[in-house]
Amino acid sequence: MNNKKVRRAGYALASALLAGAGATGMAVAAVQQPQVQQFSFTIPAKPVTQAVNEIGRIAGLSVVFREDTAIEVTGRPVQGRMSVEQALTTLLNGTGLGYRFSNDSTVQIYRLPPDPAANASTMVVRASDNGRLGPVTGYVASNSTAGTKTNTPLMKNPQSVSVITRDQVDVQGAQSLTQALRYSAGVSAEVRGSASRYDLPYIRGFGSPTDGNQYLDGLRLLRGGGYVIPQIETFGIERIEFLKGPSSTLYGGVNPGGLINAVSKVPSSEAQNSVEMLYGSHKRMQLGLDSTGPLADDNSLLYRVIALGRKSNTQVVNTKEERLFVAPSLTWIPDADTSFTLNMSYQRDPEGGYYGVLPTVGSLWSSPAGQIARNFNDGDPEYDEFSRTQTAVGWQFEHRFNDTWTVRHNLRYLDLTTVTKSVGTAALAADGHTISRYALGTDESLRGITSDLQLQAEFDTGRFSHTTVAGFDYQESSWRQIRDYGAAPSIDYLNPVYGVATNLTLAPITNQKQHITQAGYYLQDQIELDNWTLVAGGRYDTARTRTDNYLSASHGVQDDEAFSGKIGLIYNFDNGIAPYASYSTSFLPVTGTGSNGNAFKPNTAQQREVGVKYQPTGLDALFTLAWFDITQKNVVTYANALTSYQTGEQRSRGVEFETKMAVTDSINVTGAFTYTKAEVTKSLAVDAGQRPIGIPDYTASLWADYTFRSGLMQGLTVGGGGRYVGETVGGYSPNVYSASAVRLDAPGYTVFDSAIGYDFGKRFGNLNGLSTRVSVNNLFDKSYVTCLSNNFCNYGNERVVNVSVNYRW
Repeated sequence: MNNKKVRRAGYALASALLAGAGATGMAVAAVQQPQVQQFSFTIPAKPVTQAVNEIGRIAGLSVVFREDTAIEVTGRPVQGRMSVEQALTTLLNGTGLGYRFSNDSTVQIYRLPPDPAANASTMVVRASDNGRLGPVTGYVASNSTAGTKTNTPLMKNPQSVSVITRDQVDVQGAQSLTQALRYSAGVSAEVRGSASRYDLPYIRGFGSPTDGNQYLDGLRLLRGGGYVIPQIETFGIERIEFLKGPSSTLYGGVNPGGLINAVSKVPSSEAQNSVEMLYGSHKRMQLGLDSTGPLADDNSLLYRVIALGRKSNTQVVNTKEERLFVAPSLTWIPDADTSFTLNMSYQRDPEGGYYGVLPTVGSLWSSPAGQIARNFNDGDPEYDEFSRTQTAVGWQFEHRFNDTWTVRHNLRYLDLTTVTKSVGTAALAADGHTISRYALGTDESLRGITSDLQLQAEFDTGRFSHTTVAGFDYQESSWRQIRDYGAAPSIDYLNPVYGVATNLTLAPITNQKQHITQAGYYLQDQIELDNWTLVAGGRYDTARTRTDNYLSASHGVQDDEAFSGKIGLIYNFDNGIAPYASYSTSFLPVTGTGSNGNAFKPNTAQQREVGVKYQPTGLDALFTLAWFDITQKNVVTYANALTSYQTGEQRSRGVEFETKMAVTDSINVTGAFTYTKAEVTKSLAVDAGQRPIGIPDYTASLWADYTFRSGLMQGLTVGGGGRYVGETVGGYSPNVYSASAVRLDAPGYTVFDSAIGYDFGKRFGNLNGLSTRVSVNNLFDKSYVTCLSNNFCNYGNERVVNVSVNYRW
């Protein structure tokens, strides 16, 4: 078979290795690779099977071993930019092993001599679909598309990026985006305690409930300014890419701390089906289905259908969660250079769980009257209501013209409606146990489109290798909000009586429509010279916000524009150590006007980051150590509740350490540590010189799990971990504008998690595909409190036990 034919087959990759004379065995791998190209490899000397996995991940491939094979031979280091075929040649050079393509989709690895066909173990490969977007095997990812919008190895990116894989999410039993981030550095994931209606992670010292820092498949997840906030269902997610620091150069207006990009599951050429049933604490019942495979014999048409139904109570009385989620997708691959994936999803949430707040006294602070119970509900089921309907349609298109040029276009249309009715805490009466309450009702809708058109060029200029991306992204959204407000009956938290919030009289306080458009042009170049990689880019954005206030019959238009850029340099030593340094800027549009009558300018931020990454020889692991310094300007600050100016400034400095290790084929470890010195450096209020609200000074976590590969306990996986979240500022009493305000300090807390799983098929052949898992969060039922303002506190999640049964075929 000639090389051209091999390349047009998609560089089907696989290997199997003879462990010794006379050894036999077969390992099977499914590999997804949509098109031909060269890749940047930085693989130290390690066992051949690990190196094959590494080549697969770097090339954007999915490698799945269907049978364990003892491997004892170490391959050669693979360094530089080359094709998959060249990488195999480099890897096996001098090892006494050779390879040959026996057909378009099979590679044989054999010992030299004798005859290559003799005693060769074979790894069967299917080359096809969506490898750049496909799954990552294990905990340790080598690549991320979020960091550069190209399939770049993490060791080549001069920026801190964390990847949470599907395997990690499943083993740890995470049921939401915020739960999946618990063991990552640089993030405060659960700032609203047990409230699960929205995901609101704070990153690197920056965040607020109004910030939108979440992306899905590289596109911003649009949201409104009230309660019309979408939520990502993690059952439909393949991995989560956590990009830290200002990232406006590629993504436009974003939070300076960073962004979270969730990558959806996509169709696969390998037929796979699974059904999962889950039952857990608070009568949680969940049924999920995931089915994918080819619709055409030549794998040119692939499908995937994901569906989930959930119903659960919560730890708070008179509250429920319900969800119906359906996500079909279709991939068309007419040739080796083209792929088109159509994504659709429908999510209906008739119930959104508890989203109320508690008084400071009785939760964070002790009360002579007695503490508030963890299951206390400050609302009233007679009035409370929540429903959310979330529909999305989009596509991901990619076409490679030749060895140089590739075009991509990602697009999504989102339709989101939310109805919220709630009775909530206003203040605590003088007796210390009666809560005065308000009633709120909102009817909101959001419709919008996000689009990202990219042109990528790969070329050389002398000794320099370039991967250049030029793009234009556009987003447009229309948000409509009607909000009513009024008084509600009080409630005694020592003796709560529900069903009294009837015949409430509410007055309209908001009736408006806001239309936002934003367009950005960006250019980025990755330049490689030997072991050096330089990433530099720039962007220009324009944004327009039109607000129609129907209560006051007023209309306003605000126009913004901003430049942002980044530059970073990283050097990969042959021993796996890669120091780097980078500088980046960002902007974030701010709506409204100050007390001087001028429209607010966008918040701007700049970051300096210095770090080192380490990918050790002979170990499938990645260590990242980073120091960052971020300053955000043009922050809105208030002299009092009605007087605001854009003169504030916040600064966040810190150190992050994170590791993910596959110590052996049986042991996975992930650990993280963060120190954050965040400070409000300029403000008109009493928070000047203090830490921003909700930002812990220290966080630390460690998780490990072990899978038995042989013996009586073969197929058993046991794991456990601990998480520490340090002290935070929880607001000010009575408020931040008062000269006599008292800072609310929310103490840090430590909780432990555990998990145990069993794959029945490892011991009982007739039960192949059947597995079960038990996950326990907050194992010792630690009670703790989070706060974001005075009388705006929540209890954290109590102990939760979930048991699931999964069948795959």
